[in-house]
Amino acid sequence: MSMYDVIHALQVFLRFLSFAIFVYWILTLLRFNNRLVELLAKFIYPFVRPFRRPAMWVMRRTGWPIDFTLWFSMIGINIVSELLYVLYFRLCLPIGLY
Repeated sequence: MSMYDVIHALQVFLRFLSFAIFVYWILTLLRFNNRLVELLAKFIYPFVRPFRRPAMWVMRRTGWPIDFTLWFSMIGINIVSELLYVLYFRLCLPIGLY
């Protein structure tokens, strides 16, 4: 297994996680309350939890009743995903780690 395969597998996982967060957001927006929403919540909350405090800070600071936690987590996941590719193409590829 090459370094590219590892980074690509992480990229696919992060895309799936971002999609799961989006589906969870849509289902909670439509007020669905079933087993699928519970399973998605159990899957995404460990990844969303670090973004809770900044989102609460924004809510207190602006006074808006909107929870930005899911939005911040999707932005963070996309940043990590892009950083993985930059890491591979800027660091691993020039030194010969394929």
